[in-house]
Amino acid sequence: MKKFFLLVLVTATLGACAPKAFQMTSEGENFDALTQISDSEKPCLYPFGGDLGENLVYVSREDDGSYNLYMKEKVLTKAVIQKTSGKNINLAPNYCNANNRIVFQYFDKTNFDIYYIDAGKGKAITQVTNTDDDEYNPSWSPDGNIIVFEKGATPKTYAVASQKSSKVYDGVAVKKNQIWLKDLKSKELKMIGEGSFPKISPDGKNITFVKYDLDKSKSKETGTLWIMSLEGDSPRQITDVNLGYATNPNWSPDGKNLIFQLTKKNKTDADIYVIDVNGENLRQYTVNKSNDFAPYWSVDDYIYFSSDRGAKASKYQIWRFKMKK
Repeated sequence: MKKFFLLVLVTATLGACAPKAFQMTSEGENFDALTQISDSEKPCLYPFGGDLGENLVYVSREDDGSYNLYMKEKVLTKAVIQKTSGKNINLAPNYCNANNRIVFQYFDKTNFDIYYIDAGKGKAITQVTNTDDDEYNPSWSPDGNIIVFEKGATPKTYAVASQKSSKVYDGVAVKKNQIWLKDLKSKELKMIGEGSFPKISPDGKNITFVKYDLDKSKSKETGTLWIMSLEGDSPRQITDVNLGYATNPNWSPDGKNLIFQLTKKNKTDADIYVIDVNGENLRQYTVNKSNDFAPYWSVDDYIYFSSDRGAKASKYQIWRFKMKK
């Protein structure tokens, strides 16, 4: 049962809500130039890339329940390239401009391992990890020589409201996953800490990640954002346990901010927030009743994210907005 739990979780996330239509925008949202990027009958999720309007990768759920990677070489055109195929589960794509490769997690009917694919040369995939454990959420270093990832229990993408009570959050009881580093040049593989959703900073010196804990009441699970060095030293907490469920962090292009999704206490939807790396100046960008999650901050200050806004619940597509100066 363990090996198939993520499929159940993702499917439930996509389909458990009632067919309620959400507004396109809501009063108080803090952005400009909202644009729908994908236009598919299939759910489109977990965007990464799109810098300068190019090379956006994301996941789409196929009709048979499998998940494949897709790429838009030009963000605002309709042309889409399918990068993986078959009845597999390919998730968490992370694109590197330096080597033009996409690293991702791949489920091969036994467990998740980390693979990468050349973004410009067909569909041949290269295996990075080969263990009996599950590995998730890989991230490139800026130079394309290092991959960090997590190993352990199934990570939670965002809080899913229990059908029994809107005040109780239901999901994966996440253990303390390990964060590992793989150097593709030296072949070194080492554990550097504990956490989930690791992302390497634009200067290649630090990693942001998520730790799971109980809130101050000790009655609900919560996610907090942290930063540590690439070697795993000097971990420091960025968000408080009582803020809500924070996850899926990404760096701003200048490395001074973190963008992430947050499900606040007693809420059933996720919104997009930004915080300075010193833990100050928290600001909210989306307030729609839709789920807005998995944000990516491009070098030209667009935020790409998944959302079911302007559609029925769970009908996720890729959107972007422009950061206000």
